[in-house]
Amino acid sequence: MQIPRNCCNSFRNPKMSKKTSEQLVKEIIKDIHKTIDELRQKELIRDECGLSEKSTGPQSYEISFSGKSGVNSVMLDKHVSASYVMNTLLLDRQYTILLYDKGIIQAEFRVDDGEVIKERLIFLKKHNRVWNKEEIAMADAEDEDWFADEESVPIFLRVDYDPSCHVECDHPASHMTLSNAGSCRIPIQDALTFSEFMRFILLHFYGVKLEVPIYRLEKENTISYLERKMIHLGWNS
Repeated sequence: MQIPRNCCNSFRNPKMSKKTSEQLVKEIIKDIHKTIDELRQKELIRDECGLSEKSTGPQSYEISFSGKSGVNSVMLDKHVSASYVMNTLLLDRQYTILLYDKGIIQAEFRVDDGEVIKERLIFLKKHNRVWNKEEIAMADAEDEDWFADEESVPIFLRVDYDPSCHVECDHPASHMTLSNAGSCRIPIQDALTFSEFMRFILLHFYGVKLEVPIYRLEKENTISYLERKMIHLGWNS
């Protein structure tokens, strides 16, 4: 039997031995690196800040982007413009990767005792027009500030996973927030990996398909029964 190229390489097997935090961190970082490698090959990356891996306890780790600072919290301010948020993050290079059209991607994970206990994945785009690379190169060659001039409807999408803050139907363990609206928490079936988040963003906003093999976390489904009754995001494992 031939196994599809994009076959999931992570299975939820109750008999499977639990990973150590070190093993899980290596898997997450490998998934990020493989995804970024493909984005480079497709010439979709303008800049990248590299990863920061920090031990915070005997079996606790934080994975974020290098150079993270307090300026990063500006994105959670609901009363500032998209331009201000974008310009602040760009100036301080507060991102994991910067896409070719200056779309910002941030990825952060916390691991404890062999489990992802918290994550935040963000996609922020100043305008909803998709410029192709040739258009941007032409504008750059003519010294035009295409990024400033083409300011239309901004895109802000955030995925959070934090089961310690779960409040059924109000604050799902895993949820998606749109437009930085504090009360918008669309339930999600489970925590997302970096490659799955990028697969979602690139397909639905850029029309680009990723070939990197699917990698998912070996976790129980975190969405509750009542949250399944709501409109939610789910997929086949």
